[in-house]
Amino acid sequence: MAMTGDPEMLLEATKTALQQEDYQGAIAHLEILCQTENISIAEQQTQPATSSSNIKYLLSLCRLLAQSSNLQIEELREFLSRRAEETMRLGAEGAILATSHQSPATFLQFKQAPRAQRWQPLPTINLIPFWLLQCGSAIALFWSIQQLIELAMGLTNDLLVKLPYLEPFQPFYHDHTTKIVFVLVLLLALSPWLIDGLLRWWHGLQHLSLETLAISSPEASRLLQRSCRQHHCRLPQLRLLPTTVPLIFTYGNLRRTARIVVSQGLLEQLADDEIAAIYATQLGQIANWDFIVLSQFILVTQLPYITYSQLSQWGNKISNKTLQAFIAIAANFAYGLWLLLRLPTFWLSQLRIYYSDRLAAELTGNPNALSRAILKIARGVAQDIQQQGHTSWLLEGWDLLAIISYKQAISLSNLHSLPELEAALAWDCTNPLRYWLSINQAHPSMGDRLQRLNQIAHFWRLDTELNLRMSRESGVGSRWGTRGTRKLEENDRAPHPTPFFLHDSLLLQVSPYLGVLLGAAFSSFMWLIGWLGGYWLGNPYLAWMWGDWWIVRGSLAIGLSLGIFLRLNALFPETKSTSLLNRPNLAELLSNPDLLPVVPQPLRLQGKLLGRRGIGNWFGQDLLLHLPTGLVKLHHASWLGPLGCLLLRPSTDPTDLIGRHVILTGWFRRGATAWIDIEILRTQAGKTSTSSHQAWSIALAIAATIWGVYVIVKGGSY
Repeated sequence: MAMTGDPEMLLEATKTALQQEDYQGAIAHLEILCQTENISIAEQQTQPATSSSNIKYLLSLCRLLAQSSNLQIEELREFLSRRAEETMRLGAEGAILATSHQSPATFLQFKQAPRAQRWQPLPTINLIPFWLLQCGSAIALFWSIQQLIELAMGLTNDLLVKLPYLEPFQPFYHDHTTKIVFVLVLLLALSPWLIDGLLRWWHGLQHLSLETLAISSPEASRLLQRSCRQHHCRLPQLRLLPTTVPLIFTYGNLRRTARIVVSQGLLEQLADDEIAAIYATQLGQIANWDFIVLSQFILVTQLPYITYSQLSQWGNKISNKTLQAFIAIAANFAYGLWLLLRLPTFWLSQLRIYYSDRLAAELTGNPNALSRAILKIARGVAQDIQQQGHTSWLLEGWDLLAIISYKQAISLSNLHSLPELEAALAWDCTNPLRYWLSINQAHPSMGDRLQRLNQIAHFWRLDTELNLRMSRESGVGSRWGTRGTRKLEENDRAPHPTPFFLHDSLLLQVSPYLGVLLGAAFSSFMWLIGWLGGYWLGNPYLAWMWGDWWIVRGSLAIGLSLGIFLRLNALFPETKSTSLLNRPNLAELLSNPDLLPVVPQPLRLQGKLLGRRGIGNWFGQDLLLHLPTGLVKLHHASWLGPLGCLLLRPSTDPTDLIGRHVILTGWFRRGATAWIDIEILRTQAGKTSTSSHQAWSIALAIAATIWGVYVIVKGGSY
């Protein structure tokens, strides 16, 4: 059966592929276009050997299209003719051949900036606050688990009390703090072996010898041995994941039980010095002890995540719709629990990467190799998602330990040259709101991270791999003297965000939270009136307000609703106006310094919808649009929010369109990562799926208002 596709989209994809010198991709697009236009190809070239034969075949396809359809392809033919002349003149048969199987890292032509031959130590920093943060994160994990368990037991007993013939379960009323502490300590003691078992069962973890590592990176092998010899410690146990996606992470409960896990894809896609730099970051995590707390977090969070993944895969095989619905609710509830348990570690997860990068640069004297490695890993992760057609369980489930976030890799996949990267990453380096917008991220902003590596390179008088703009608050001058040393030490500490009250855009962004604060202030004022009226004036009509917690609860809900209404128009501007962009350049949008989540860009795009199929994507957590230039993350919402995604399945859900070419209308947003809020998804056959971000915001605000007013009116009788 002939494949179908939008002619304009296929032509645009062909032009993009040719600009990237991806001749195989251009041929594939034009062959599909010929089939769409019902044009028979008399002689099909399956594997062209040289660039000139590629171009010759593409020109023949253009002639067929020009003779048999109404498509305007003159621009494409002129481009191919010019390329053919250049190829013949240079005699570069096959020299610029870029196939669809090209390594992702080769799209970027790095400058190969040098390493330091002899380097002075970096300024000493005080790690005590960082270690205190690790303790605080561990306490926050315990408190979160305790509160969730108590909430679950309390709700269960409340339900049992209301049901006939049933009695509440008495042990649920007991204090379980000691038991929770015991289980967490036991999990920490067994964490290296438990995580070994999880990775071996789920992802095929294997042993990696030092000799095998030396084949891919002799420098990494020497680095590990030298570092352990200098610090008189045991060599970390090396592990290998047999997957093509580039990954590396460390776990354990002591330095002597630490494991460094690397994937086969990372060893294949990175150069010798880049692999060594990446291994040095893991040695930095071991030296700073942060891998212990993160190991505890990853072990605790894997229980709900494995529940989610296994139930999703099992539920997709069940034909009974009722049973499948119950499994879907359980699976996605586990997914929500996984997201919740990750929250206490975000600040620690970000800071540990800054410190491990710093120590890696000091161990190798090669901050530029680490910069190249980070970008190559991002490219490899994005290509793995593109090839699989969805985000793998490995990437999402172990994201907390990964050296970069897969969401960052998705955003960077649309950048194919160093100038584009530098322009887009400048947002991460200069935007005054960048730290505030990264609060809910497990990884620091990519540009800010690479900028710090550039500062270390400048400190050692090295050229840098990227030319990134410096923010004013970093205070980095043109050269590194005494002042530069002081600023390097300051930048190694925790980021100091610009005060949020100085920025109107952020005020609008956080208006729902500010509304809650205003609600708290209003309820405090009402308490004050009640206290003054009751104890000073003796007025019983005012005294009731003093100490009334129902006023507080109602005021908080009303404040939340007012904040949501305040930013509603800014969040969702009209998509039918002249501001709507058709087929925009995402590289330009990513580099736009004025874009923020609350200042979106309405647009229309055409591409292929990717993501998980079935139960594992009922929240729309893995929706991606595959464009000729790369990938972009999509957000979907029901008019009842997450509850609507689970219980009110529409006739056409976005997951029903996965694998098809779609036309997307929505709002592009730029924050710590980039994404598009969906308004409408439409296939070429006319099948449509809508998202209800505005309706969900309005429904939430109205519900909060009604509940708040009701609580205040009913008061203690509620």
